[in-house]
Amino acid sequence: MHYGIDGRSALIVGGSKGIGFEAAKLLAAEGARVAILARTKSDIDAAVETIRNEGGIAIGVTADVSNAEQLQNAVREVTAAHGPPLIVIGQSKYQKPGDFADISDVNIYRESFDMHTTSQILLLHAVLPAMKEAGWGRFVHIGSATAKEPTGSIHHVVANTSRPSTIGLLKTVSDEYARYGITVNTVAPGWIETENALAYLDQHVGASTEQERRDFMLTGARVPAARMGRPREIASLITYLCSEPAGYITGNWIEVDGGLHRSAF
Repeated sequence: MHYGIDGRSALIVGGSKGIGFEAAKLLAAEGARVAILARTKSDIDAAVETIRNEGGIAIGVTADVSNAEQLQNAVREVTAAHGPPLIVIGQSKYQKPGDFADISDVNIYRESFDMHTTSQILLLHAVLPAMKEAGWGRFVHIGSATAKEPTGSIHHVVANTSRPSTIGLLKTVSDEYARYGITVNTVAPGWIETENALAYLDQHVGASTEQERRDFMLTGARVPAARMGRPREIASLITYLCSEPAGYITGNWIEVDGGLHRSAF
């Protein structure tokens, strides 16, 4: 399939590792001019080098997505090098595990909201004007399946509280901007083989080997696929949603979780 994004400027937040990195590689393979945004320069440099070695076009920019000034400067830098980013992958991370009785400091909830939702507000304000002017844009948020169906067994009351607000934001923005040829979608991974997920299983479940993780996925997490997903399996959907053929898909919440979500709808 021809994705029709050759030469497009693409900004991938968190593109130095995990799902973001796999998405950056796939977008570059489709001819997009990739910009990887993250906070750690050494990780950015390594990711950019990999993409360039594979024949792709890539640059790196260092910024904290929750900092408005840094984010605006990063978008200006990308625009100067590749043109305004009309393909944008957004994501954010804030980890503060615990049950409700364990976390009484309301500021922790505020910090989580700032990272999960305010950061996406800042990112959208930074990139939507150029998309609107171009009459074309793709914004894909990498969320979490727990935003729709919180899992109490992994003790993330803070994330379970703030993540749904991001989904409400993006659904509203998708409605407002669809008329300008801009799509806004959320991809919601389940259990994926990322550094954070593997560390969680090792520390909190005692599953450190591949077989132990498979056993937990089937009997503990109750994932029908009986395994964790691979970052590239999420990235492939993200890349499609950024394509020209995906122009009629917007405002959607798409779970990629091996069948974990049990509802038929």
